Amino acid sequence: MFKKFLVDDLHVPLRNIVLLEDGAATRAKILSTLQTHLRDNPDTPDHGKATILLYFAGHGSRVDAPEAILAPEGRIEMLCPVDYKMKNAGGKVVQAIPDYVLNRLLGQIAEKKSQNIILILDCCHSGGMDRDVDKTARSVRSDSYIPVDLDRQIWQGKGEAVSYRTKSLSPCVLLAACGADEKAREFTRPDGTVGGRFTSELIPLLRQAPLGCTTATELINQRELRELPNQSPRCAGGRSNRPFLNIDLPATGVLLTPQKRPSRTELSNSLQKFRVEIGSFIGVLPGTEFEAYNPNQEYLCTFVAQSVSDDHSILVGKDAQRVNIPPWSRAVVSDWKGPQLRIHIPEGFQYAADLFPVLASPPQRFVQAGAVEDADIAVKTEGGEIVIGFVKSQRENRITLPGNAVHLPGTVEGVIRFNYFLNCANKTDAIEGMGLEMYRLEGEYPTCKPDPQSVNLIQNGKVRLVSDKGAKVWLHVAHQQWYSPACTRTPLLSDGGTVTLGMGSDRAFQFELSPGELASSGFFKLFVTDEYIDLGWIKQEMSPFEGTGRLRLSHESLDLVSMRWDALTVALTITAPAKNGSN
Repeated sequence: MFKKFLVDDLHVPLRNIVLLEDGAATRAKILSTLQTHLRDNPDTPDHGKATILLYFAGHGSRVDAPEAILAPEGRIEMLCPVDYKMKNAGGKVVQAIPDYVLNRLLGQIAEKKSQNIILILDCCHSGGMDRDVDKTARSVRSDSYIPVDLDRQIWQGKGEAVSYRTKSLSPCVLLAACGADEKAREFTRPDGTVGGRFTSELIPLLRQAPLGCTTATELINQRELRELPNQSPRCAGGRSNRPFLNIDLPATGVLLTPQKRPSRTELSNSLQKFRVEIGSFIGVLPGTEFEAYNPNQEYLCTFVAQSVSDDHSILVGKDAQRVNIPPWSRAVVSDWKGPQLRIHIPEGFQYAADLFPVLASPPQRFVQAGAVEDADIAVKTEGGEIVIGFVKSQRENRITLPGNAVHLPGTVEGVIRFNYFLNCANKTDAIEGMGLEMYRLEGEYPTCKPDPQSVNLIQNGKVRLVSDKGAKVWLHVAHQQWYSPACTRTPLLSDGGTVTLGMGSDRAFQFELSPGELASSGFFKLFVTDEYIDLGWIKQEMSPFEGTGRLRLSHESLDLVSMRWDALTVALTITAPAKNGSN
């Protein structure tokens, strides 16, 4: 079924597809195919932008982690091949494929070939992977013993640490059939064949949706998948909010979802209410205006935010004229209706026309101030640098501007956004008991453990490290209070629970300067909420800085109404090692 979709709908050449069915889906064949067809395939350019799709439907398990491997709740998840627990030609029992082995292979593929990887799992736990057929369990027993050196040749000594400059720790976008404690359901089709309910609903959506602008998150939130009985499909990954088949590009606008489900014979229209998955956290206010576009990017009409929650808004048509809204139409903010930042530039500023163009598309989110005392931001030049100053806090940023100043507005926006979130803190209703700690590690992936001699490297909100290629560290998020969010893979427990990043089956962090660098500085920023909310939009990845959301004044608080939140900041400094003989 999935191969037919690839060939008929995406027009993928048959030579690019490897299908392992039934008896062919052995452990050895699965692992070798991941390496030869994906990681080491000479027909796929290295460091390119190919989209890599992996689909798995079958069994799996969730078992106790090997003693040497630290894993969430002490458990790992496994894909179970067709020959699982059988004996191979050498007389050894065939093991399942642990999550840390699959994760390492996906990481190698991302590093060598492309980071545009989509992994679709139609299986239980969406990690632990068994499925029910017509509500009858087909679980794989979870009493397996996993040798600690299993697949050592795949993960040993192959860049097990992640650079602190890495933009995302997720090597792929994951679409999973259900949650960690659920079972993926199967059903018997009219022709007598058995298939997964998740797959049977997902593929029609993939065929209908304009995949060049629809995100994986938007697909997984469709009613057809949300209403599956007894299973809750999930989506995860650092690029899950990017177009399904254009993962390198940010999504344009947000999907318009009608509040009333239309019949098969009629279209939704602008006189109805629509929901969009952005809210006050991004800066939407009641009255914020959105322009609607059909899948062909043709303008339809304008909507207005009628009610705004933290993570979503309800829109109504601005005009009384009825306009049909086709499925998969999108909305783009055209007027935030919020206070605009005021920027002052000195008389004769040579980049004035670039910073304040007469016709700006999209409309800019700041205006020119007549006097510096009336401004929030002051922009000037000194030598070959642009100086961006924050009037009320006496802080400034200096950037070297390239010869072409066409990107100056976006760069200024990026600096403003960066500084806002860097200094963002809850001063009225903070969550007590949160902490961020850092420790050195010993050992190799996936058996890295805390160095018993290491102390917390973060002191008084600061950490200072000496550049060291071999040194590995991990981050520890501690919580000593009461909340246990259900959305995280490793929830913060009420009795002193923790989340670890960069230890055990997670890849460690490595802090090393680039050749010729003497020092580098940055920040760790931790946001915590007592309900799930998507924070991926905060990340600015395009060059020059490009982000979404309304630009806020420096003193303006995040607009969270229905949830508690907090944030903390740790300053990081990395210095070059002292040369022999120097003081």
